[in-house]
Amino acid sequence: MNNVVKFPKGKQRFPDGEPVAHAPKPRRKKEPSSWTWLSWVWLVIRLPLFFVMYWLRLPIVAICNLVSVPTLLAFLFSLYAFPDKTQMVWLFGITSFLAFFIAWVYDFILMALSPQDMMTTL
Repeated sequence: MNNVVKFPKGKQRFPDGEPVAHAPKPRRKKEPSSWTWLSWVWLVIRLPLFFVMYWLRLPIVAICNLVSVPTLLAFLFSLYAFPDKTQMVWLFGITSFLAFFIAWVYDFILMALSPQDMMTTL
């Protein structure tokens, strides 16, 4: 008979006339904190910003890819064909990397602003 569950007895009441040592505190209405207001404001700002940035994603990433890929090929070609013109070689390499980096950062910002939780790690 180990599986018998004993229920607690009913609430014990204090006899009338005796003072109660620890009376429960009356409940107050909880006022919204400043963090609640800030989270609401952040939501109101975040959603329109996300939708505008998502709408502009296609042209921005397409332009970055149109710049990044040809300048990467130009960097590799100039590295082979013109090794003495280091300024031109570095210009192509830095331009290619910056275009790629701008596209990557733009997508990262979109993931951070997304209304749904998105995985931001590989």
